[in-house]
Amino acid sequence: MVCPVKIDSVRPLVRYVDHHQAVIDTHILTHATLPIDEAHRTADTPMAYVMAELDGADGFHDEGCGRLLLKPCGSRMEGGFRFGIDEPQRWWPAGLGGQPLYNLTIRIIVGDDVTDEAKLTLGLASVRRGRVLGEGLPPSLLVNGKICEVVEVLTVDRIDENQLLPANGESLLLVRDHYGAEVLYQAADMAGIMAVQSVPIDPGGDPSAQVREQVDRLTGHPSLAGYYIGHLGAIKQQVADCLKRLDPTRTVFDRFPLVEEA
Repeated sequence: MVCPVKIDSVRPLVRYVDHHQAVIDTHILTHATLPIDEAHRTADTPMAYVMAELDGADGFHDEGCGRLLLKPCGSRMEGGFRFGIDEPQRWWPAGLGGQPLYNLTIRIIVGDDVTDEAKLTLGLASVRRGRVLGEGLPPSLLVNGKICEVVEVLTVDRIDENQLLPANGESLLLVRDHYGAEVLYQAADMAGIMAVQSVPIDPGGDPSAQVREQVDRLTGHPSLAGYYIGHLGAIKQQVADCLKRLDPTRTVFDRFPLVEEA
């Protein structure tokens, strides 16, 4: 009998994208292990398969299937799957291009059965700080290799989430004191407005406890430009290391342009 491997979370990371190709690493956390059965195991490592389907608003459809090696991760299991897209539609800040989004479906297959699936929205963008952000130079980010100057930083507290977003891609949101709601990041994705997520101060003194859950939730949003940890004092390096391990595709900011204090 097949053990129903259930998905806990899916964390897509855009490792590379240009106008020819995109490479996405998809990290999958599951609840259950597989039974000790030679039909579904390689040596002592649980084995399953994963199928990824990608659909674009322009009618684009692609799919791929590969083996999913599941390894222990605390009380759960973790595996990964890499796939590529030819001629991808890239996401851009407003004024630099369009904001295409893809629907990604991940299915876990054990034996002949689909044991679980997850659906999420994914945008393809590469956002880097690069060398253009330095003393005496205008605050800038490299988005898909193009310079995007930051003219204004708007702080977003929980009470501000129902406010209208700025109308141009030269404004950057700094989401502080809380993790931004899905509706905020969805709106930023569609509007072409980039955001930096500030890691909130935790009352128990360990903000990294929530980091994994929130990073898993946010990495599919192309509007997410990075994370800010400059306000965390003595534990900021610990949190930065955790962020870089979970999401090596985005910048972790210790200092932030145009903001004296976060």
